[in-house]
Amino acid sequence: MPVPNYTLLGATRGLLWLILGLIVASALLVAGIAVALVVAWPEVMAGFRDSPEFVDVTTLRLPVGLLLGLLFAILAGAAYIIRQFQALVASAARDPFIAANATRLRRVGWALVAVQLLAIPLHWTASSIAKAGSAFADMGGISLGNLLAILLAFVLAAVFEQGTAMRDELEGTV
Repeated sequence: MPVPNYTLLGATRGLLWLILGLIVASALLVAGIAVALVVAWPEVMAGFRDSPEFVDVTTLRLPVGLLLGLLFAILAGAAYIIRQFQALVASAARDPFIAANATRLRRVGWALVAVQLLAIPLHWTASSIAKAGSAFADMGGISLGNLLAILLAFVLAAVFEQGTAMRDELEGTV
């Protein structure tokens, strides 16, 4: 059995914690913005009245609330995915071909599906409140990279299931 590269695993572990910290900070920022908008809605909208980014600020309350809710849900999905990756990396130092890792990869795949599905209404909402051509209007939507990541997660889950079954069969014959 090959020896795992502990330096690479340690760096990956650190990077995953950094990413998780950034996701949590982003989620807190989204929640803070939502609270600030509830408290100071008229003042905030007065500041955006002549904005080159938004269409009609008088009708933004519901779409902005929906947008912030979708962003928060996407960030929660991303945090879940990172936690699954952290568990995968932790087991890679011992024995990566276990049934739990196949389950984790399948969970990652389904979480990626959920995040991609949430990105579609996010795009619709952002494009409905932002002027065409602005960076804000291009937020979300279907991503080829995300679709490939979904396929990769499910294929890797199948590979891990097969690897686990093969190893169990080999151990049973010895």
